[in-house]
Amino acid sequence: MKKWMWVLVAAVIAIGVGGYTYSKHREQTNAYTTAMRYGKLAIQDKNYSQAESFFSRATRTKANDPVAQRYLTQTQTYVDGANAIKERQFSQAKTSFTTVTKTKNGSDVLVKRAKTELKLIKRVVKKRATYQKEYKKALELNQTNEFTDSNGVLTVLFQSKTFSESYYKDIYKAAKALRKQNNAALKSLTSSTPVVNNGSSQSSSSSESSSSTAASASSSSSTATSKADSSTSGLTSSEKKAANNYSGSNEYTVTNSQQQVNGSSVTSNQIKATRSELKEAGIDADALSDQDVRTVLQTAASDHISPVQAAKKLFK
Repeated sequence: MKKWMWVLVAAVIAIGVGGYTYSKHREQTNAYTTAMRYGKLAIQDKNYSQAESFFSRATRTKANDPVAQRYLTQTQTYVDGANAIKERQFSQAKTSFTTVTKTKNGSDVLVKRAKTELKLIKRVVKKRATYQKEYKKALELNQTNEFTDSNGVLTVLFQSKTFSESYYKDIYKAAKALRKQNNAALKSLTSSTPVVNNGSSQSSSSSESSSSTAASASSSSSTATSKADSSTSGLTSSEKKAANNYSGSNEYTVTNSQQQVNGSSVTSNQIKATRSELKEAGIDADALSDQDVRTVLQTAASDHISPVQAAKKLFK
């Protein structure tokens, strides 16, 4: 009798232990399934930190589970790539996103997004190379004292709609600093600071200057003779003859508007500074009248080139 009682007790205990084990296993399975489901939903919502938390919980609930670990690693790698882009570490970002795309039996959503990021990186790296090349060109012009020409290159950069994006922030800041340096140098030479606001103001001024120049040119043919006569009224007959025979331009052969740059009269200090710049470039500035120098400055402003380049263009 006692023997059968022990058998019965053992059977009850076995059933209880088995039931507990089954219940515990079912509880763990439910917890694992729930954690994985919420982790995937967090990825859909781009809440990657929450996704990592759920996948990490799944790995603890079901120890050594390769699926949960795969999702966790893939998510962490994707986040590493995103952080690398923010820090402009594009090579590192490319490596991370490539790893994500090669993950088998992981999140298809992350694979798709990683491929999109890789395309973005390719575009950004290409644009950075272009921007860096243009900035280097502007810097070299600055170092050779071609400040106006350097600003012209920078203006083209600032007109690019993507240049101010965070991917190019380091180049953008360097370009702004260089433009400020150019303007300071030009101010010391011409006693006036060029107005350049990301290219818009300069373009507007150049457009107005070009329109003014065109208008004055169209009217000059009909007024040149009378202008010359009135301007030379105080000269001797020989001086008048020399002025009429002069093939270049001077104060006696032009209108008031032709003696201005962007609507402002060219000062004697500006003319003097420009002559010095032309002489340094090997141009015989003494052979030019003051009006010739003004024409050089007008052409430099309208064509976005340096005074030296304008002089070479005008007086070949």
